[in-house]
Amino acid sequence: MELDDIPADVKWKIATRSFQSLFSGYGLAFRQILDEKTVKNIEEIAWAERGKEVKKIANILKLPSENAIDVNNTLKIVEMIIMGKGEYETQDAASEIVIDHCISCPNFNAHAEIYVPVISMPDLCQAYCTSAVESLNPKYTQIFTKRMCAGDGYCESIIGLKK
Repeated sequence: MELDDIPADVKWKIATRSFQSLFSGYGLAFRQILDEKTVKNIEEIAWAERGKEVKKIANILKLPSENAIDVNNTLKIVEMIIMGKGEYETQDAASEIVIDHCISCPNFNAHAEIYVPVISMPDLCQAYCTSAVESLNPKYTQIFTKRMCAGDGYCESIIGLKK
């Protein structure tokens, strides 16, 4: 078998799963040798740095980020490239604010598939999304009001102008 014999969607699924497993593995390893506060601090820094990569990928793909709708759409596209396909339902969209519900999160699903607890996922996801949105357009920020990893039925994300 040659690399070209493997369908692109299979390679993509393997790559995104490997990427997800890497972050989970580091978290588990750090927890064996460091205290929880230190691990959470390291993880939040790493995930915030990961969020900054969204802008670099968006630039390569020439994706827009002029307003909340652009930022939201670009974030979803880049997230699907690096983390796998998620399912989203937009609840409200205007140039200054977008409210989305994520009903299937590839990061949350990856943890479940490999039986890794979502120990600090709410904080990490927030660090990543805030960093990603603010790198795409510094006038905007992002918050979660609901989270699957905290027991809600979906994640509610609000991207809006900073106050």
